[in-house]
Amino acid sequence: MDNLLFVYNIVLTIFFAIDFTGFYIIYMKNRKKEFLFLALLYFLLIIDNSIIYISEFSEGFYLLYETSHILYIIIDSIYLGIILTTRLIILEVFNDKFTIREKQICIVLPVILSILSIFAPHEVSDVLIFISFFTALSYMAFRMYKHINNSSNKFNEKISKIYKIFLWTIITLNILGIIESIIYYIKAFSNSYVNLIALEYRFISFDIIKLFICIIGIKSLYSTFEKLFDKKSTDEKLKEFCIKYSLTSRQREIIELIIDGYSNKEISSKLHIAEGTVKIHIYNIFKKTDISSRNQMLKKIMDD
Repeated sequence: MDNLLFVYNIVLTIFFAIDFTGFYIIYMKNRKKEFLFLALLYFLLIIDNSIIYISEFSEGFYLLYETSHILYIIIDSIYLGIILTTRLIILEVFNDKFTIREKQICIVLPVILSILSIFAPHEVSDVLIFISFFTALSYMAFRMYKHINNSSNKFNEKISKIYKIFLWTIITLNILGIIESIIYYIKAFSNSYVNLIALEYRFISFDIIKLFICIIGIKSLYSTFEKLFDKKSTDEKLKEFCIKYSLTSRQREIIELIIDGYSNKEISSKLHIAEGTVKIHIYNIFKKTDISSRNQMLKKIMDD
């Protein structure tokens, strides 16, 4: 079992490092914040995996759990960082800004959990942190699912279906993670429970979630690099298309966002102009190019 965990930790960390490096390179190339936040997410997962790895295989490291509060602060900060980074990814990809309630929870909940970690028994504070973490992850997955469901123009049907299955699986695993947290709490006060579901330093459900995140990352990285290499030819075709039909720089910006799958509302927010203005620009583009739909326009850009 130890050998299996050792190999698993090493392999998973390597793939997280590939995801982190790849998304950071893409960010440096196109300066889109979503890729910076994706790189940050995988960096946090590398740290989390490394702490678990050291805890399981270092002879003296486990003593820090008994003698130092700093380790708990680092681990809790990583959990909070994973949640906030995931929310920032949703903000950038779907233009979904933080709600007032979310901002309040982001401030109040960490304060409450910090106070409990000081004054309450550590078993109680630990289980509340784990339950909060899995609940927040479920919320993020569900929010992402709703956006994918309502953004048919951003993902093709096949990709959309795969992501929806992934997200519902992650939600289910988070529910199992909450159950694992409760079992962890019960075991702290009873010797009758055996370590079958919750291991000492890891939750099986979260490890499976990390595997899913790793797979999604590698797949997304591959497709993004493909688009990155094809971007030059697309940019050249778009440039020729705009020159041919005498389109303005603003109209070109709108077409670029349409190519990226943005809706009229998302374009208006991205360019800080009214949605009605976006519709007027799109109408003028259609009129100049003698087309009647977005799909016709995309086909015309690539075929011209």
